[in-house]
Amino acid sequence: MSIIDLTSMGEPQKDIKNQINNRLKKLQDEVSEFCYQCAKCTSGCEAHKLLELEPHKIVALLKRGLIDEMLNSDVIWTCMSCFKCRERCPQKVAPVEILFALKNIAVASGKPIPGKYSAMLQSILSNGLIQDVQTISDRNNQAIKRDKLNLPDLSKPVDTNKFQLVLSKLAIEKI
Repeated sequence: MSIIDLTSMGEPQKDIKNQINNRLKKLQDEVSEFCYQCAKCTSGCEAHKLLELEPHKIVALLKRGLIDEMLNSDVIWTCMSCFKCRERCPQKVAPVEILFALKNIAVASGKPIPGKYSAMLQSILSNGLIQDVQTISDRNNQAIKRDKLNLPDLSKPVDTNKFQLVLSKLAIEKI
């Protein structure tokens, strides 16, 4: 199974897309009432520090109804899902929820997923980890493995096929 299998879903699923759109509409109605653009969400955003994602601007675009513009932008894929925007907001507005809904709409409507994001998902499907286990170097530039640092072995799925089946079911249910 590949990430393409999960994201293509064979044919468009209009019911799921309508559910996601209704969720986004509900978010839009709630956000319009509560967000007053203080930008506290942006000040705590980890992706803002690296990628210049500005959660308060995402909320502003949603309030203006510029959903298609966000769907056609790569900005929705840069969120690190740290939920700091929700924690910092004095009004408990969650830009991360908006971004999740926008990602789901993008996938449901067949828009391409950025390559690095697809590679990460493919790695999760194939070995259960976002990336391969890394080794570090000591002061003498010698590679050190986890066991020398007294770190436990990383657990991986015992049955890869079962793991992929569960993930694909979750992906279809959650989209």
